[in-house]
Amino acid sequence: MRKSITKITQIDDWIFEIKMVKAIKVKNHGDPYSAVASLTANGDQMYIDSHLSANNEDLQKDDFMAIYKFCQSIGMQNISYDRIKNGLKSTRNVDIVENQHPAPKLRVC
Repeated sequence: MRKSITKITQIDDWIFEIKMVKAIKVKNHGDPYSAVASLTANGDQMYIDSHLSANNEDLQKDDFMAIYKFCQSIGMQNISYDRIKNGLKSTRNVDIVENQHPAPKLRVC
C-alpha cells in the first residue's frame, strides 16, 4: 500500500493539512497489528506522542526508520520524542537530513 501523499492538499474550497497520524504495524491492512504509534505534526516537526506494542517492546530501529521515511515523504525536517529509561526522561531530536535546507550564504560587502 504505497500512495503519494502530501502534508497539505486542497479539494474544492477545503484545505486538508496533516496534523495527527495514527500509525499501525501490520503486514496487511485489516489484520491484527503488533504495535501502534501516535504522531503529531507542528510546522516542519513531527512529535511521536506515544508508542505501544503487543509485547511491550521499545520502538525498534527498523520501526523508527519507517516513521522517518513517512516524515521525510511529507516534508518534515525533524522528529522528536521523549524516552523514559531507568526512571529518567530524555528528549531526542532527529533531523531528517534529506529535508534540511542549506544555510543561506552571507555576502560580505
